[in-house]
Amino acid sequence: MDKPTLFDLINAANYLNIKNLFNLTCQTAADMITGKTVDEIRTFLNIENDFTPEEEAEMRAENQWAYE
Repeated sequence: MDKPTLFDLINAANYLNIKNLFNLTCQTAADMITGKTVDEIRTFLNIENDFTPEEEAEMRAENQWAYE
C-alpha cells in the first residue's frame, strides 16, 4: 500500500473511531519504519529537520540508542 493511502486510512479510521482498522494501519506504518535510521524516518514521514547542527549533536549525544 502506498503511503498517502495508508495515512488517509489512518486518519479515516481515527475519525470514524474504527479501533481495529486504526490499530492495523498504525501497525503497518510502524512496520514500514522499523529498522530505518532517524534520517530515513524523517524522509519517510516528510519531517523537516529544523534543529541547528549544535542542537542535533546534543540530542544525538543524549539519545545515542535512537541513532544506532
